[in-house]
Amino acid sequence: MGPDGMHPRVLRDLTDVIAMPFSIIFERSWKTEEVPEDWRKANVTLVFKKGKKDDPEIYRPVSLSSIPGKVMEQLILGVMNKHVEEKKVIRSGQHGFTKGKSCLTNLIAFYDGMTGWVDEGRAVDVVYLDFSKAFDTVSHNILVSKLRKSGLDEQSVRCIENWLNGRAQRVMINGTQPS
Repeated sequence: MGPDGMHPRVLRDLTDVIAMPFSIIFERSWKTEEVPEDWRKANVTLVFKKGKKDDPEIYRPVSLSSIPGKVMEQLILGVMNKHVEEKKVIRSGQHGFTKGKSCLTNLIAFYDGMTGWVDEGRAVDVVYLDFSKAFDTVSHNILVSKLRKSGLDEQSVRCIENWLNGRAQRVMINGTQPS
């Protein structure tokens, strides 16, 4: 469960009752460019993968946030995706985080290009880099700056900026916060 202590099933079962109040909150949040503080909090808990339970390496951290916050995040993502598609912000060669593309489509495009050069008799050198942690350290300031430069409307940029600022996480062990 997230920091609000509400199970997702409760919200799903009460959809008819809470849809209108949540839509009002979402709209007000968008207009004021402020996201409720509670929606920017998350509980980090460890999830067992496989192996010996006493080996700390076989657990992975999972961040659990509030369900209304996740819904708001999807609304923000929708605005960003629509803008990116309409303004053609992302080039066709971009595969990561692009609908209909993946690591596999990237690998196929790379392989196709390299084999074409080899067939032409050209020399091919390849350098492999590991960017596995690159997206864990994206600067929010740089991201917001790039959103502005891409032409995203200022209200959306400020709402996203507010969403990113003031985020908080706390570690939970066996459902409780250690002292």
